Amino acid sequence: MPLFSVIVPVNNKIATLSTSLECLYRQTFRDFEVIAIDDGSTDGSLDVLIQHEKAGLLRLFQQDSMGGGDYASYNLGADKAKGHWLVFYDAKGIMLLDHLSCFANDIAHNPGIELFFNAYQKIQGQSRLPYLKGMPFERLSRFEALRALARFDFIHINGVCISRDRFVSLGCFPAGYYRRSSDVYFWLKVLCELRTVHYNATVTSLWLIKHENSINDMRQVFELPPALQLFKEYNSKLTRSELRQFRRAINRKVISRAVQKKKLGQSVCLDLKALELSAMSMRLWINAASLLVPQPYYDRLCSRIK
Repeated sequence: MPLFSVIVPVNNKIATLSTSLECLYRQTFRDFEVIAIDDGSTDGSLDVLIQHEKAGLLRLFQQDSMGGGDYASYNLGADKAKGHWLVFYDAKGIMLLDHLSCFANDIAHNPGIELFFNAYQKIQGQSRLPYLKGMPFERLSRFEALRALARFDFIHINGVCISRDRFVSLGCFPAGYYRRSSDVYFWLKVLCELRTVHYNATVTSLWLIKHENSINDMRQVFELPPALQLFKEYNSKLTRSELRQFRRAINRKVISRAVQKKKLGQSVCLDLKALELSAMSMRLWINAASLLVPQPYYDRLCSRIK
C-alpha cells in the first residue's frame, strides 16, 4: 500500500488542471497514489482525467450526485484511498516538489502524531504575496495550535496531511451540511480532539487566489461560519486557556465572514451577535467596530484601501 493517497477534486478546472497534476507527478517522494474525483465537469476536465487514468497516473472516480462539491469529493476519495495518510490537493493550486517529502520526513520523526501541516503561500499572477512568519517548526500542543489559528489562517486544504483512520473516525468533512468552510469546521474539531499536531514552516504549496475571487453560491457568504456549531460540543472538554483560544479563533472567522457580507451591502447584525465577547482581542474589537460604520462610508473606506 502507498504511504500517501493524494485526493484531487475536479469540477471544471481545465485552466489549471494539467499544471497542477504535473506538479504532483514530479514529487521527489514517490510512494503515493493519486485519486481524482470528477464532480460533473463540462469544460473538458473529465477528458483530461480519463487520459491520465489510461496512462496509469491516477485512479478516477465520479460522484454519483454531480455537483456535490469539493468536500464531498474529498470524502469519496478518502473512502477509496489505499494509503495510510491522506493529502488533499485543490487543483487550482501548485504543489512544490518537496511537499510530500516534507510530510514523509515529519511523519518518520514524529510517531504518534496524526495531523501534519506545511506552510503555504498565496500567489497572484506571477508574484508570491508576503506571508505571515513566526510559526515554529515543531510539535504544537492543542493550546498552541488553537492560539495560532486565533491569529491567522495557518491551515490551508493544500497544506494538510492527516491519518486516514483519524479522518474517517471523526466523520470526514461535513459536506452535506455546509456549503462553505467545512474544512475550517473540521480542522477546528480535529485540533480540539488531538493533544499534539505538527507544523512545518517550509512553504510547500501555493494558493492561486486569482481563482478565489468569484462566489458561485451567494448563500455561502450569508451563512454564519459552521464552526459556531462546535461551541456547545467542546465547551466542557477543553481547559479554560484552550477554550479561550478556541472561541477567539471562531470569532475571527465570524468577523471575516461578516466583512465579506458588509462589502456586499448585507446586514451583519447576526454575525456581530454571534461573537463571544469574552474572547475578543484588540484586533478583533477594531475589526468588529469597523463593521458598524454606515454602509456608504464603509464602501468609501474600502475603496480607499484598495
